[in-house]
Amino acid sequence: MAVNPLQIMKIKTQLNNFRKRHPGFTAFIRAVRRKGLPEGSVVDLKVTSPDGETVTTNFRVTQEDLDFISMISELGS
Repeated sequence: MAVNPLQIMKIKTQLNNFRKRHPGFTAFIRAVRRKGLPEGSVVDLKVTSPDGETVTTNFRVTQEDLDFISMISELGS
């Protein structure tokens, strides 16, 4: 799969914009990175819609997840 440099630049711009819109999320991610996210950790996610409906899920972190997170983090550097 060929890497499109223009697409990577677009993704990087969108990532920077996301960070500006959601600084609390960025701080949360930094705290997790500082403490570490070892393989076997459980990540819980919850989304609440404006009408109050919630959807939740969780997953156990694998080494493949950590590799993917590392790759994505490098895009934002």
